Amino acid sequence: EGGQSAPFTSKGSAMPPWKGELSVQDRWAVMAYQHTFSGHQGPHVPWEHPESVLVGRDIYVMACLPCHGVDGKGDGSVAAMLSPRRAPQPRDFTSAEFKLRSTPSGQLPTTADLFRTVTEGIRGPGGVMTIGLRGYRIMPSFRHMPEAQRLEVIEYVKSLNRRFWERGEVKIVSVPTPPPATPERIARGKQLYADAECLACHGERGRGDGPSAQTLKDNRELPIAATDLTRPERFKSGSRPEDVYRTLVTGLAGTPMPSYGDSLEPDQTWDLVYYVQSLSRDGRRAAGAAAQ
Repeated sequence: EGGQSAPFTSKGSAMPPWKGELSVQDRWAVMAYQHTFSGHQGPHVPWEHPESVLVGRDIYVMACLPCHGVDGKGDGSVAAMLSPRRAPQPRDFTSAEFKLRSTPSGQLPTTADLFRTVTEGIRGPGGVMTIGLRGYRIMPSFRHMPEAQRLEVIEYVKSLNRRFWERGEVKIVSVPTPPPATPERIARGKQLYADAECLACHGERGRGDGPSAQTLKDNRELPIAATDLTRPERFKSGSRPEDVYRTLVTGLAGTPMPSYGDSLEPDQTWDLVYYVQSLSRDGRRAAGAAAQ
């Protein structure tokens, strides 16, 4: 928001507002860099924000406990009814596995990742308890909650997992500037889609009906559906080219969706991104426009 004006004067602060200039993730990155000058032991560790943790606990009890449980283990009173005997289930915050991240495979998410999930919610099929949630969501969006309160509940969530307390440097997966989508790039992506065996789960046309789809299970041995790539509005981690790129590089921990960060070069990843996007109706229109 920038600096506040000095009391009883017309003078403002030299600190400009950055809310409209930097993304939430970039603002957190600047704050993390500032920690390197302060003697703090790590970026955004819960013990450095005791007030936020205390307030966040009250918000958690009201908004999160029924699904995620008292201790954050995903065993709340309504958890079993959200998606009966199937994945996805409420996240166990005490485990090392978080699906939606901008960090490499096997690492914890950043504060900005958690903020994005709390703000956007999580898309996915659910049981009767999810009827009425807008936008095909199994976890609702808390966009209506003030930003400060979302950050406070995130600090409390991080306090439930000792790994957040102990980690040092946070590495973030770099997402390059998207190149133009061209017919040649989409054609290369189609070949990569076959070579990487994406069609085994997602199907030849991307509808989530590949030959392995019926046998897929998550790390809890619960059946899990392959994403229907023709419905980008249902992508759990976002459908922009940058979002799909990030998902391909990080994978979705605890699910059969692997990370391709070590097997694909950035340019190949963009090829695959644009082919995946071409499988939807809007993506086909965009691909047709690019060919003209």
